[in-house]
Amino acid sequence: MNVYDSDRMSASLQTKGYRVEPNPANADVILINTCSIRAKSEQKVLSLLGQLRPLKKKNPEMVIGVAGCVGQRMGRTLLQRVPHLDLVFGPDSIDRVFDLVESARRHGKRAVDTQMDGPGRTYTQPAVIHEAKPAEFLTIMKGCDHFCTYCIVPFVRGREKSRPIAEVLDDVRKLVARGTREVTFLGQNINTYGKGTPENLAQLIEQTHAIEGLERIRYVTSHPRDLGTDLIEQFGRLEKLCPSLHLPFQSGSDRILKRMSRLYTREQYLEKIRLLKQACPEIALSTDIIVGFPGETEEDFQSSIDVVREVGFTMAYMFKYSPRPGTRAFAYEGEEVPESVKDERLARLQDIAMAPIEAGNVALIGTKTPVLIESMDKKALYYSGRSPHNRRVHVLNAGDACIGKILEVEVTEANASNLRGYYVGAPRLDRRSQEGLPAPVCHA
Repeated sequence: MNVYDSDRMSASLQTKGYRVEPNPANADVILINTCSIRAKSEQKVLSLLGQLRPLKKKNPEMVIGVAGCVGQRMGRTLLQRVPHLDLVFGPDSIDRVFDLVESARRHGKRAVDTQMDGPGRTYTQPAVIHEAKPAEFLTIMKGCDHFCTYCIVPFVRGREKSRPIAEVLDDVRKLVARGTREVTFLGQNINTYGKGTPENLAQLIEQTHAIEGLERIRYVTSHPRDLGTDLIEQFGRLEKLCPSLHLPFQSGSDRILKRMSRLYTREQYLEKIRLLKQACPEIALSTDIIVGFPGETEEDFQSSIDVVREVGFTMAYMFKYSPRPGTRAFAYEGEEVPESVKDERLARLQDIAMAPIEAGNVALIGTKTPVLIESMDKKALYYSGRSPHNRRVHVLNAGDACIGKILEVEVTEANASNLRGYYVGAPRLDRRSQEGLPAPVCHA
């Protein structure tokens, strides 16, 4: 969602005459879009602001702003704490970014804008499309009503609100017209999209599926309690709906799940997994797991390991519990799990979870999979994209002409994080070992 929000800010400013400047030292405006889901995220924001101080000292006209959830949570406190900071604004103020920046530049006024939208279950936010990528994120709802005891989201993103289906579909059509072939719908608790209205996520998926030119549909993040049978059965029926789902379980212990206020039990979670595999046997499942929640015992932790072993996830995102001021769990004093125990459990869980993930990827060597080529990888060695099962695939012999195309790729190498292979429609020239290779012709 922060990627999408950053793109919105960039597009809004570019449509008003700004351009992206790769070198921060040459920029007129530097905006930091932030996350406050973990303490480490906030620490990184403050560290980056410290690094930017010499640039502001050298160029006092430069505008530096903090957007997103850290801005929403800290507000004026952040402005007071960082003297060279000009703007602080939250997620609901992102559409006002141009006016905020212009006011700071023209009048030199430091400002805080953390006003959230008013009451209601709907909101409108047509996408500002400056340029479209082969695979795009698209926010369709915001906020969360569940108030898990560890989570800051309801306090910085507000209660659940959804965009109308007609507006979302219009955005998708515009993206497709500009070359997008895959769309990922975003929401903090996306299964309850349309709550309080006659619309729902299953309806949106059905109508999006009918859009010509769109090849793939995904959505995140799902809450196990709200994943209904109407959504589950779509994975076995709709061709464009990718066979992959991110379904966090957070803990395998019913006692800890209750303390987290997750509103489901371990068995209820596993039943949803069973139904998903029944509807779509090839579905790839990923998850989130929190280690060291206040009061977690070794027995509770073992229950989480048992779920990992039983489900067979294709990816798992594992985190140590991070206390967030303002949440209910922040008040669980005297029940903290020692950091040394958190570290040991996290390391153990990672070893247990990642070994079968890597084995599953290695088992794909010699198989072929369709890959939507999105961009060159960060090391500029090869072009990358994702398979329908959401595995990252590096294509060793793809070139510029392949971006935006779906290629049949034979997997030749694999590890826990990605697959590597060759586009079957071009010569096997490995870009890691040869420079200046001509871009192969794409026939896909």
